[in-house]
Amino acid sequence: MNLLRLSIERPVGTYAGVILIVLFGVLGLLQLPVQLTPDVEAPTLTVTTTWLGASPYEIEKEIVERQEEVLRSVTGLMKMESSSFNGFAEVVLTFAVGEDLDSAMGRVSNKLNEVRRYPENALRPVISSSGAEASPVIWMMLKMREGDMSRISTFRSFFDDNVRQFLERVPGVGSLLVFGGSEERLEIVVDPRQLARRELTLQTLIERVNGANADVSAGLLGVDKRNYRVRTVSQFQTVADPLDVLLKDDGVHRVFLRDVAETRLGYDPNPAPVLHNAAPVIVVGVRKQAGANVLDLTARVRAEVTRLNEGVLKEHGIWLDWVHDQTPYITTAIDTVQINLAVGGLLAIGVLLLFLRSISATLTVAVAIPISV
Repeated sequence: MNLLRLSIERPVGTYAGVILIVLFGVLGLLQLPVQLTPDVEAPTLTVTTTWLGASPYEIEKEIVERQEEVLRSVTGLMKMESSSFNGFAEVVLTFAVGEDLDSAMGRVSNKLNEVRRYPENALRPVISSSGAEASPVIWMMLKMREGDMSRISTFRSFFDDNVRQFLERVPGVGSLLVFGGSEERLEIVVDPRQLARRELTLQTLIERVNGANADVSAGLLGVDKRNYRVRTVSQFQTVADPLDVLLKDDGVHRVFLRDVAETRLGYDPNPAPVLHNAAPVIVVGVRKQAGANVLDLTARVRAEVTRLNEGVLKEHGIWLDWVHDQTPYITTAIDTVQINLAVGGLLAIGVLLLFLRSISATLTVAVAIPISV
């Protein structure tokens, strides 16, 4: 009764309180993430560290074990798994359902800063997020505008170098899933007759080329009161670089790669087939960040795709075909909820009017119901 009396005696304060409650409710509603399905998978963070030329054993000992030592104490961590490959390693951190990934990413980043030293040629670790949002919410296909449709298979490297970064920079985009096509590669075409003439084997040639295509750290060089890191940089940067690799030196004659082979840029002639209507395509899936609004994300990605199709893609005779997104399903679900709310509200008001038989009393209750909700 005291609350009722206070509300009646101080109407201005009551109005102000109701208005504040409504404003907070509207702000909360606007910030709710809109997506087709709820997040039911445990959110995860993936720490990827690249060390070109290193073996899985070296990466495990020099990088992964150091990272695991500091990451095991991250607050909220449920499970940690690691995998080491040639040239890179991944540490997958699983958190409890509902964990704030932005906060968790900050904690993981702070812990990684505690790793005192990485190998000289290793890149800084990259943290990416995933979870229920790991499934793409947008699907597109990269196609040729005209001409030989099979040529699209040679545009995989072009997409990675010139298009991918623009899509990944769109607010709300977590990562891209890209498959199809063939990445550009350096090919060495060996003349077997020249190889046999110089008494060389293919295995020797492979070992010499692999040994030359590596950056090697030589440690620290102390000069006066300063220390300088010394390393040899010999990774191939151009198509012509491998031609200068020394294959054989018997003290009389030197044999270089240019004497027995030629180099060129090429593509895998038999990439994994990805077809649409019997024509090769490159498929692009867009994953969202945790908590991102799918409707807003879709609108921003669509605008960026339109810009790319009218710009860099048009210049090269290709285009991104928009295939699928979740907007129609989400919009239909929201419209259904709104219709049900309106029908339910009208029925409730009708029942109240039938029993109360007072328009003013019914309007008072009708206004109070949505505010209470």
